[in-house]
Amino acid sequence: MRRWIPARSLVFAGLRGQKLRGFSTVVNNVERVSLRNGSSGTITIDLHNIAKVSSLDPLLVYLPPYSTAFTDRPVQLPKFMQRQPTAVINYRWAGFTAFKAEDLPAQSEEDGDAHLTWPAPIHDAAKAYDWIVENLGPSTYTRRDIYLYGSYLGASLATSLALTETHPHARMGVRGCVAYNGIYNWTMFLPDHPINKLPKLRTMSILEEILSRPDDPAFRELRQHAEALFRRPDNLFDPFASPCLFFHTPGLLVPPSFDASAIPPPPLLPDLAAVLADDTFAPVVKPPRKSALVFPPRKSTLKIPETLLLHSTPPPLPPSLLRRRQRRKKEHLGNSFAAQAEELAALMRRSVDKVELKERSKWDDEFEGWNDEATRRVRVVDVGPDDAGGDWGLDGRGEELVAAWLEDRFSHAR
Repeated sequence: MRRWIPARSLVFAGLRGQKLRGFSTVVNNVERVSLRNGSSGTITIDLHNIAKVSSLDPLLVYLPPYSTAFTDRPVQLPKFMQRQPTAVINYRWAGFTAFKAEDLPAQSEEDGDAHLTWPAPIHDAAKAYDWIVENLGPSTYTRRDIYLYGSYLGASLATSLALTETHPHARMGVRGCVAYNGIYNWTMFLPDHPINKLPKLRTMSILEEILSRPDDPAFRELRQHAEALFRRPDNLFDPFASPCLFFHTPGLLVPPSFDASAIPPPPLLPDLAAVLADDTFAPVVKPPRKSALVFPPRKSTLKIPETLLLHSTPPPLPPSLLRRRQRRKKEHLGNSFAAQAEELAALMRRSVDKVELKERSKWDDEFEGWNDEATRRVRVVDVGPDDAGGDWGLDGRGEELVAAWLEDRFSHAR
C-alpha cells in the first residue's frame, strides 16, 4: 500500500519508487554519500558508526541547525549521538549560516540560488530520507526504528518529516522526533498575526512595550533572515515549512512583503454620504477565519509520533514590565521558541485526543486507560538558558534529557 502523501507535496511523488543511487567517499572516518536530486544538483548524507552496529539497531537521523551542505567536512554530532548509528542530512538552504565565509567552498554553477532556497531543503530531506529507508534497512524481515533530531532550522524540517513519515506498521520508519528551538509556524513573524498585536495597556506606551520586550539573539537571527530563507511571503504558509499548518488554516492573507500588512488601512472618508456617493468604495478586507484541519487524515496510516519539543528559557522580562503583566488575567508568551513549541504541542495533542483516540474508543474496550496518552506522547521541556556558546546546539541538561529519552525508547524496542 502506498504511503499517504499530502497534496501539497505532490512534487515528492516522482522521487518514490525509483532506485536510488549514490557515490560514497570517506572523510574523517565518516562515509559521505552523494545523491543527485533531479535537476537541482547534488545533496550529501554523512553516515556515522553505521558499520559498527547491527542493521536492527535504531538509527538516528540528524538535521543540523542550519545548512551544512556548503562545507566540505562532516558536521560534528551532538554528544548523545556520537556513539550511535547516525545519518546526517546535509540539506541545502541558503539565507542563513553560522559558518564563516572563509570556511565555505566555492559554489558550483548547478547550485544556483534558485536551487538553494525554499522549497529546496524539504526536497533534499525527502530525497535523503528515501535513500536511508531503501539502503539502511534491516537485511531480514524485521524492523528498524528511525528517530529524528533537529535544532533551529533543522527542527522545522525534522518535525515536518516526522509528521508525514510516521507509519507505525512500516518495517523501517520514523518512530519519534526530538526538536530543539524550532520555528514551527513562520507566519507568526508576519505583522498581521495576532501574536504581534500590541497589548492594550492603559499604563504603558507603545514605545515602552516595544523597547521592553525580551529578545533571544538566536530567535532574532532567524526572524531577521526569514526573507532570505524563503524569498516570498507565501512560502511561509507551506505546512512543510510551518508544520503547525498541517493542523489548522493560517487565518491570514498572504501579504505583499514580509514586513507589510495584507490588509490595507481603511480610507479616511468625511461622512456616510460620501461613502454612498462613491461607486468605487470597497469594504475593508478581512482575513479568513482560522479553522481546524483533520490531521493525520482518517484514511491514512500516519500517526502522531512520540515527540520531545525542547526550548531554551525565554529572556526574562524587566521587573517593571513583569509586575504589570502579572496583574493581567491573561498574557501570552509573545513570539519565542517557547511559544512556538507550545503551539505545536497543543495541536499535536489535540490531534491525538480528537482524531486518533476518538476513533480508537469505538473498538478498544480499554480506552479509558489512554486518558494521558496525548501528554505522554508529546512533551515540551524548557532546558534552561542557551549556554551553547554560539554553537546553535543543545548543552548540559538538554543533552542529558535527550539521551535519557532515546535510551528509554531503545530499551523498549529491544
